[in-house]
Amino acid sequence: MSTVQTLWTVVVLLALVGLGALFIARVNAQGAGRMPGHRYEDWKQSLRDRRHKPPDDDAGPEPPAPPDRAGGDP
Repeated sequence: MSTVQTLWTVVVLLALVGLGALFIARVNAQGAGRMPGHRYEDWKQSLRDRRHKPPDDDAGPEPPAPPDRAGGDP
């Protein structure tokens, strides 16, 4: 094996290692901040909120309808 061939082999291998490192850094940067703590964390929190929320059936009487602005009072 000649010296030039060894040098080219080292350069190509270093380039491949560098490209791999750049790829891994890019993949990690894309996923940063997007992954939730747990897959169903928001779903579980939503169920907890619904369980502790009082039912809407006992809301009381409905508010009066707004007056008719187009026709005025008869």
